[in-house]
Amino acid sequence: MLPGKLISNTCARSAAKGSESRIIFAMLAPHEFIKFLIEAPRNILATKAKATKKFNEVMTAALRLHPTKAELWLYAARWTLEQDADMTGARSYMQRGTRFCIQSKELWIEYAKLEMIYLAKIAMRRRILGLDVDTTMIEEEEVDDGADPFAEGNDVIAIPDIKTNAIRPNMIRKVQVDVEASKDPMNTPALNGAIPLAIYDAARKQPFFCAEAAESFFNMFSVFTQVRSLPYILQHVLDSMEEVYPVDACTQSCCLRQPIVMIDPTSAEFPGALAISLERLQGAASKVKDKAVLAKKVKGWIQPIISIDSLDPGVAKVLEHMLRRLE
Repeated sequence: MLPGKLISNTCARSAAKGSESRIIFAMLAPHEFIKFLIEAPRNILATKAKATKKFNEVMTAALRLHPTKAELWLYAARWTLEQDADMTGARSYMQRGTRFCIQSKELWIEYAKLEMIYLAKIAMRRRILGLDVDTTMIEEEEVDDGADPFAEGNDVIAIPDIKTNAIRPNMIRKVQVDVEASKDPMNTPALNGAIPLAIYDAARKQPFFCAEAAESFFNMFSVFTQVRSLPYILQHVLDSMEEVYPVDACTQSCCLRQPIVMIDPTSAEFPGALAISLERLQGAASKVKDKAVLAKKVKGWIQPIISIDSLDPGVAKVLEHMLRRLE
């Protein structure tokens, strides 16, 4: 394969000669193109080539040769979102990718996350249009009517960018959702969480699926507090975990966390939600297979809450008490 430096130099020379197509054809061999896509700077193609048609041709060739490379499917979906604002096209890449990449937990989760980002954008657009006022959600900074809440620097959905190829909210900023936003999300299956749950249920049948994978889905879903159907989505995931992995630490950690997911830790509603978690603690501690693993997991999501400066001291004490009971 061509080293990253040689690729960059090749692209630079081609651009200097004014030949955009040479940049693509230099990488035409699919096995070389995979390394280029994953390791080379993304702006080489995006800003110097600007050849979407040629990109699609090379991408198609690469995917045909290496259909089990999850990175390629994810990259193709990202390109379609960012360059063409084509949600349908991005979905198509993800759907085909998950059929081939049955061992890739990350690709399945990214596909479900893509759908959650889309639902979150619709939910926020409904709020901007005055169609929804949900006081149960965590309060966020107000967004001007003319602003795009998914624009760069205004990313109100805080998702850790764990991998370079991860789907992020700002990638969907050009996708228009006004038509979908005008529909009632609770009476429209595609808008009430049916699609991400279908992805999750399909993932449960794949070889990679286990308690840890289910927990990863739960943690990803829990970020999207803007989505009105989130309680239903989380309950569905938790029910499936309790059915198949009832004594696993992953299941019990999600069970303890579930009541407080959509509640602001500094709000008046948080102590009541925390009381439910506390009630579940005794049962979780008695049935979990590995108490030490559960303690580590619970500490992972409790410590960030305790570190909040404006957190009520009484709430902090209860959280610390929960940790001690698991020791």
